[in-house]
Amino acid sequence: MKHAENLFAQAVNQLIEIGEKARKEREARERKAADRETIRVKRKEKRAHVRLTEREKVQLHFNFN
Repeated sequence: MKHAENLFAQAVNQLIEIGEKARKEREARERKAADRETIRVKRKEKRAHVRLTEREKVQLHFNFN
């Protein structure tokens, strides 16, 4: 019986390690995706701001003439 108990304990430990490794990899992928999303949103906001300022420049140009 001792042999079976040791094998079962080892198998459980291996499964736990595999699960933890998979969880860590999944969390790392999610963080990476969230970082990409944040960067994409910031770039989009920056482009929108630049477009807005270009419109303002054109509008100011017409107002002075």
